[in-house]
Amino acid sequence: MRTLRTACLAVVLAATGLLVPATAASAASAPLTANVVCDARTGEITTSISGQLFTGAPAQAVKVEFKRTGGVRVTSTAKTAVTPMSQPLTVTATTTSSGTIDAAGYTGLFNPASQYYRETMTVTFKNPATGAVYTTRTGACDVDRRTTVTLTCDPGTRTYTATAAGINGQLGGSDGAGRPYTVSYRYTSLSQATANDPAFEYHNISGWDYTHRVARAGDGSWTDVGYVHTGTSAATPWYSDNGLTVAVFDQFGAQVGAGTAKCVMFRQGQPVGY
Repeated sequence: MRTLRTACLAVVLAATGLLVPATAASAASAPLTANVVCDARTGEITTSISGQLFTGAPAQAVKVEFKRTGGVRVTSTAKTAVTPMSQPLTVTATTTSSGTIDAAGYTGLFNPASQYYRETMTVTFKNPATGAVYTTRTGACDVDRRTTVTLTCDPGTRTYTATAAGINGQLGGSDGAGRPYTVSYRYTSLSQATANDPAFEYHNISGWDYTHRVARAGDGSWTDVGYVHTGTSAATPWYSDNGLTVAVFDQFGAQVGAGTAKCVMFRQGQPVGY
C-alpha cells in the first residue's frame, strides 16, 4: 500500500451523485478547458484555452476573452484578495477543421514565497462579428506551501482513506483571515467490472462530500481524516480507482489551501494499491 501526496497544486458533496459511463469515445475527446498555471518556483502565471469548441463546423475565427476574476494571497501576516481585471484580454483564434481551438491568454506574476496563492479566471468565447457568446469556461490555479493531501487504497480490505494535514496554520491576518478553519473533500470513483464492460465514474454534481472543522495545534499544525470508504463487493474488478480534491477555507469562507490525490486499487484485475 502506497501513498500519493500533493503539497502544491497548479492548474480543481452531500448532494445526489451521478453514475455515468466513461466510454472510450468520451475519454478520447479533448474537452474545452481554461488553463491557469502558476509556477511555484518562478512565480510566473500563464493562461490558455484548449479543446473542442465546435462539432461539425468549418474552421472559423473566434473572439476569446480572458479575464482574471479574483483569488487570494496568504502571507505570514495577512490575507489579501487578488484584484480582478477591469477589462479582459481579448485575442482572436481560429478553430481547426475538427472544431478544436488553442490560444494563449494573459500572463502575470505572483510572489512565490506566499504560503498560499490562488487565481481564478473566466474565458468567454464569442462570435467576432456579432459579439454573440458561444460558451464560457472557468479555471484556477493553486500554489500551497502548507497543505498535504493523502489518499491511500488497500486492495486487501478494499478500503480508501483520505487525509489532509497542514503546517503554519497560525499565519495570516490577526482576525483569522487566511488561517485554516474548515477542510472539504470531494471524491470521484471510476470502476470497470471486466475488460469488456464499460467503465463507470461516480461523482457528485455540486458542493462537497465532506466538510470538517480544522483543529489546529498551538504551533498551527493540523491533521484531519476526511473519510474511510470500504467496498462491500468481494468480486475483483478489472479496474477501479478514486480521485480526491481537497480545499481548505478560513472562517470567512475564502479558500486558503488546496490539494489533490489519486489511488488505483485494481488494474487489469490485479491489485495495485497506489
